[in-house]
Amino acid sequence: MSCEPLLYSVRMRASTGRSHLSGAERLVPADRIDLTMKELVDRALSKQLAPDQIVVTIDALGDMPVHSVPSLDLISLDMHDIAACRENAARVLEASGVSSSAVLAAFRALEQGASPDGGNMRGAMIIDAETGERLEPDRSRGVRVSRFDWSEGASERIDRELSALGLTHFRTKEALALATKVAYAPGIVAELCWSDEPDYTAGYVADRTKGYVRFPHLKHAGNGFGGRAFFVTHGDLDRNVLMAYLQETPVLITEIGTCRAGDGLPGRSG
Repeated sequence: MSCEPLLYSVRMRASTGRSHLSGAERLVPADRIDLTMKELVDRALSKQLAPDQIVVTIDALGDMPVHSVPSLDLISLDMHDIAACRENAARVLEASGVSSSAVLAAFRALEQGASPDGGNMRGAMIIDAETGERLEPDRSRGVRVSRFDWSEGASERIDRELSALGLTHFRTKEALALATKVAYAPGIVAELCWSDEPDYTAGYVADRTKGYVRFPHLKHAGNGFGGRAFFVTHGDLDRNVLMAYLQETPVLITEIGTCRAGDGLPGRSG
């Protein structure tokens, strides 16, 4: 654990009406705040649906301790069938300790709209890994993970590794960073995610042991439903501790894990 008093949390959220469109987060020193703000605003404005509100929030971390962690290992699976991707994503989750009923509950919520109004949640669901019960305090907002980023050196290295695999979309790098922070959270068993962007069909399953397992097709193109599910241990979870870590604890990824392509699940041959 290291202390970096000169870091600032820079967060962007773009919306139209009451609908969330885009969000991003950076941890940067003071001399990179201006450039970072421009990059995040430009990203919000690049959306197909123009936002009517863009909010950028900047908070100094001060003397708050920053946790330095290595990124999860990444495997990008070569699967072109949605049914196969979903079946194998479920297998990885169950091997991580998530019950089949909890897996089914998460898939149903993500594909039908996890918010009470039938739309996408702004944040993630928290799901009991044994029972499938939803535990997040606000089912519309969910849980927003904040205060995480790559160090400058790790950012450059992961860019090279992902580019070598043909993973040049910014979403992969950002999702890997978020999944890494989540994997180190107290009480987390695994994570399931796919994008709510209609033209982005990829998703992943992640845990600290198996790493970040990327599936190219967890939904059909044109489908605007998606989101995240954090599966947590049954019974003894302290939700306040978990929420504080996910939303407030600064995490900086300073080393990268292995990155490779494959056609078999982690821990299996083939």
